Amino acid sequence: MACDTFLKIVQKCKRKFVIVQVGESEPFVSELLSGLPTTVADLEPHQIHTFYESVGHMIQAEPDPQKRDEYLQRLMDLPNQKWAEIIGQARQSVDFLKDQEVIRAVLNILQTNTSVASSLGTYFLSQISLIFLDMLNVYRMYSELISSSIAEGGPYASRTSYVKLLRSVKRETLKLIEAFLDKAEDQPQIGKQFVLPMMDPVLGDYARNLPDARESEVLSLFATIINKYKAAMIDDVPRIFEAVFQCTLEMITKNFEDYPEHRLKFFSLIRAIATHCFPALIRLSSQQLKLVMDSIIWAFRHTERNIAETGLNLLLEMLKNFQASEFCNQFYRTYFLTIEQEIFAVLTDTFHKPGFKLHVLVLQHLFCLVESGALTEPLWDAATVPYPYPNNAIFVREYTIKLLGTSFPNMTASEVTQFVNGLFESRTDLSVFKNHIRDFLVQSKEFSAQDNKDLYAEEAAAQRERERQRMLSIPGLIAPNEIQDEMVDL
Repeated sequence: MACDTFLKIVQKCKRKFVIVQVGESEPFVSELLSGLPTTVADLEPHQIHTFYESVGHMIQAEPDPQKRDEYLQRLMDLPNQKWAEIIGQARQSVDFLKDQEVIRAVLNILQTNTSVASSLGTYFLSQISLIFLDMLNVYRMYSELISSSIAEGGPYASRTSYVKLLRSVKRETLKLIEAFLDKAEDQPQIGKQFVLPMMDPVLGDYARNLPDARESEVLSLFATIINKYKAAMIDDVPRIFEAVFQCTLEMITKNFEDYPEHRLKFFSLIRAIATHCFPALIRLSSQQLKLVMDSIIWAFRHTERNIAETGLNLLLEMLKNFQASEFCNQFYRTYFLTIEQEIFAVLTDTFHKPGFKLHVLVLQHLFCLVESGALTEPLWDAATVPYPYPNNAIFVREYTIKLLGTSFPNMTASEVTQFVNGLFESRTDLSVFKNHIRDFLVQSKEFSAQDNKDLYAEEAAAQRERERQRMLSIPGLIAPNEIQDEMVDL
């Protein structure tokens, strides 16, 4: 509790610790670092990590780069000594790293580094550079140990305490790199400097490993890197895609339950690529792009809300990006009808109500696009359609009427036609468009006997926020502990 309170105090007034106060001969941070071994002697490992994070905040507030580096060096002296000792022993005999006590020590050192990296940000560069390559070598070795244990002991081997401990080291390594790169500001060259050495030890290892030995943190690490360095990563996307795409898809599409952590992180990675490195997606072969689209459709079919929402947001990004690209006709000719069919399927099956808002946005995009005349090539297949349509808008109307007529056999043809015509007429006004779809669903036999509050979730959230703002404007209506703390570092 004392360590947590210390962290909160430091976060609020970190600059006070790096200046010389009245009656002091040196800043408090320097005095603290001088007595560091004594201070942490009686602390548990998790308390030491919190303490190190606090001191990292102090060092981050030091404006003088030379002093900052000196403070960091003094702070990391204890873990660095232990790290050097372990690596030195490992160079003489690699079996030294297999001892459980040594593995725990390595994990503890990495956790300490992660704590400091999360508070120090860019200024942690000198420290991570010091341990980075050795850390990747340990990662590779532990990965091979895990794979051989699982290969020999079968699926149950992955649940043994030894394998779990080895995997903790791998995860902490990825977490440390992610924490540093995420916090490193305005340093695009840092990304390149660290990504290249990670390609084989991390990405190659992920591709080579057995499914049970693949760390989902690899996916979130590369999603963070792409979100951070954006278009600078375009040239690396094919390598990332090759290493993680096919093998992860095989893991997560067998059913809706296995590898839950890999699912969400996988789609977050694809979304990062679609948002920041879209030209790399255009360069994919048609088979690879089909894999991407199939995986997105698979995501929004998922009954897990987070995964379905990530899939729908990713789909919207893809639709908008392709509309603005030179491959607009080619893409929509291949996928327009499939997407419309799949979105109507989840919209009307009663299992995906929380995604209603995003389903509406996708359909609005499709109908606006087809009416805009931006698609200059026919969406129908001339070989299977007996006569040519005057334009795509008329074709899509007819297709949608047939599609919904099949989905809602209890509705008359005129009711379905009236609904589809209403969709096209209200497409430019999102509010009217959404209400039109919602009214249609609520009136249908499938939805009429159900609780449909999820279809009104957006309006309910807006109403709650308006009520909260009204209460905030009247002093005393909301307890102080419920108001977000906006106290800033002075």
